[in-house]
Amino acid sequence: MTAVPLPAPPVARFVPALKSVSDRHGVTVLVDRQPNLCRWAVHTLVDGKDFIVAGPGKGEPNNPSNRELAAQITQAVTKISKRTGEAPAQVFTGDWATAELLRAKTVLPVTDLTAPPGALAAAREAVAEVERGLVSGLVLACDSSRGRGKTVNGCGYVLAYANGADPILGAYTAVSAHGGIRAGELAAIRRGLQSTLGHHPVLREGVGDLKVLTDSRAALEVLDRVSTGALQPFDDTDSVAECKRILGSARGVNISYEWVRGHNGHPLNELADRLAVLARRNREMGVDEVTNARMIASIRQEAKHISGFLSSAANPAAALG
Repeated sequence: MTAVPLPAPPVARFVPALKSVSDRHGVTVLVDRQPNLCRWAVHTLVDGKDFIVAGPGKGEPNNPSNRELAAQITQAVTKISKRTGEAPAQVFTGDWATAELLRAKTVLPVTDLTAPPGALAAAREAVAEVERGLVSGLVLACDSSRGRGKTVNGCGYVLAYANGADPILGAYTAVSAHGGIRAGELAAIRRGLQSTLGHHPVLREGVGDLKVLTDSRAALEVLDRVSTGALQPFDDTDSVAECKRILGSARGVNISYEWVRGHNGHPLNELADRLAVLARRNREMGVDEVTNARMIASIRQEAKHISGFLSSAANPAAALG
């Protein structure tokens, strides 16, 4: 009987282990993009220490197109390369969308490998520092519009940045059976404040400062009475309720409230008024949500053309002088 040969033992192969995430070296890019703002940071290690370029920098668009954003990041990577003396062998990103953007718009060696956690943490802190700069000198202009004999208030607000970044605009409606236009003015402040805090929650930590502008002395007076507990018999329930919501939302925020004369050419007040009127009329006429959103978007495009005025208005001396 012929013996059946046994199979040879498998050949041992040496497979080098992939470097752990913490050992990966290169450049890490983190992008934090919102509809009206874009912040980013590029990180590497130089002699074992963090070296970071964050933006947008002075003179760079705060809400760049994809091409502009790619150019900003490429310039930052070039600056890092000059500092290290060599081009990066690989570029890590904080998310898939950033990786795809850089692959499409740059020649950077983008990798799919996970970015080092230490680099991402340092980049996030750099983006947070840019955020802290953005929330210094914020101005929120609010206004309301009420039809004769109606219970619906149109509410409009505009958030302007001191550095001229694209403003945030909002237009809503609120129902007030008792407070009249005063309750509507307070509803506009509440909606604008809630939107501002949604975009910049760091304000709740006492970082930055926010100035709220309104052309309603009556709204500011009742807000003051509610905050001091000095309510009067004529203070209606709707207005008082709105004041309590505003004061609750504003806890921890460096916030101030100022009156500005209405219909007097103040660019932020005029813009907030347009948004309030638009919101009210569209609801009264039953305009659908898609058309309403398009009309607001058209006003947003117009607002970009007066960014110089918005930047000046975000300066307290220019806004109220």
